[in-house]
Amino acid sequence: MLTHHRLKVYEKALALGAGAQEISACWGKRHAIVDHFCRASESIVLNIAEGARLVSAPDKAKALDYALGSTLECAACLDIARIKGRLNIEFLLAEKRRFQEIARMLIGLRKAWLQDVLKEEPGPYQVEPSTRIEVLFHHEALDVYQVGLEFMRWFVGLPGGGELSDRLCREIDKSATSVVLNVAEGNGRYSELDHRRFLEIASASAVKAAAYLELYQRKLLPVRIEITQGRELLSRAVAMLSGF
Repeated sequence: MLTHHRLKVYEKALALGAGAQEISACWGKRHAIVDHFCRASESIVLNIAEGARLVSAPDKAKALDYALGSTLECAACLDIARIKGRLNIEFLLAEKRRFQEIARMLIGLRKAWLQDVLKEEPGPYQVEPSTRIEVLFHHEALDVYQVGLEFMRWFVGLPGGGELSDRLCREIDKSATSVVLNVAEGNGRYSELDHRRFLEIASASAVKAAAYLELYQRKLLPVRIEITQGRELLSRAVAMLSGF
């Protein structure tokens, strides 16, 4: 018997998942966020359905953990898309508020399932006050997340960094995107082991981005590109991730 279709959060996630392809269609297939955004939006839907199917409360909660992580990943994809000039600020905030609503509903449903309660109510998702404009998710208040976004802003300004016509540029984009998305998803995981695992992936991706960046610089010789700022940002990210 299919029970997931009776969940309000499933219907909302289904609507967001269906629209992800349309939103990302104009981003450009070379950008790593396209695949991540479409896959993560589908993951929210699939894991809610899987959670409804399972019987054990811990198993049901784990499925929602995956769905919540994918929700945060989608929000981070939108931040990167904004940096790359693919979204205006109004659309960005409107879409992120929709994902925030999904996150709140998932937290509430997770609590209900763990307590063996059938009622579906949104859970609290309060973010600490910040000087940054409209912080909607906990990970946005993390310095390491902002450093990851700052590297992406710097990288977009490099020759080839905007359109990713070069293979090494695409590898840098892929690794830098991984840093941002894994920080976002890892910060939302309930399990300490999951939390640590995602941050380890983010740290490894930062190191990989730095290596690809140096390869790209050498490839362009004798044309000189300055990569000191980008390398310093990645070094800061690795240092902060090691301190978690």
